[in-house]
Amino acid sequence: MSPQSVAGPLRGEVAVVTGAGRGIGRAVAEAAAEAGATVVGLDLPGRNLESLAAELHVHSQGVDIGDRDAVSAVFASIAAEVGPIGVLVNCAGVICENRPAEEVTEDDLDRLWQVNLKGTFFCAQAAATHGMIERRHGHVVNFASQAALVALPHQGAYTASKGAVMALTRSLAIDWARYGITVNAIAPTFIWTPMSTPMLEIDEVRAASERRIPLGRLGQPRDVAGVAVFLASEAAGFITGQTIPVDGGWTAGEPGLAL
Repeated sequence: MSPQSVAGPLRGEVAVVTGAGRGIGRAVAEAAAEAGATVVGLDLPGRNLESLAAELHVHSQGVDIGDRDAVSAVFASIAAEVGPIGVLVNCAGVICENRPAEEVTEDDLDRLWQVNLKGTFFCAQAAATHGMIERRHGHVVNFASQAALVALPHQGAYTASKGAVMALTRSLAIDWARYGITVNAIAPTFIWTPMSTPMLEIDEVRAASERRIPLGRLGQPRDVAGVAVFLASEAAGFITGQTIPVDGGWTAGEPGLAL
């Protein structure tokens, strides 16, 4: 093991993590800091940013990632005040109420598209232009979803937005390969987070999910954070354009089939 990997695989990198106020984003921010990065956590203003900075000893800023001008300004300030951005982990995302496809509203689509796709795109563009392209080096990690690989019932709008993130990941990987930038995505299964808790607290949903996951349990944010750090490091330097399921085996097959 090299001295750099002993010190931390992200040592010397400025890593921006969106959605860092809670859930997976907070776990990723913590893991990136432990891996040696100088971390800047982004989330909506007031979304646990003070505790994030105090408890994890990272930088934090409030921003609506669906606002392109605001994103550009924040990333410019990070590059100027903290340093050129070398890592971006796009954890921020939203989900809507379960609805049959015929009942999905335009508001549902607009909100999911604004945050899950456009927000991911805006942050990736800003990271690329505030450090990665000039340095010809960088790692972008997006968050898709298991739902983009194996569709969930009554989540057509969410599934579509996360499928778009997968497609965007492949496209950015091709466009930015010439700059030495890798772009990958993670597709988590059900993870215990504030966003998923209302659904997972329904006994039938939780039990059905646990039965469907071959490893027999729901995910925790820490299960995802290590994969994000790996994809953001030079250990994954020859991986790009891929979506990695972190799903306890859900997409590998059907464990309950009696044969």
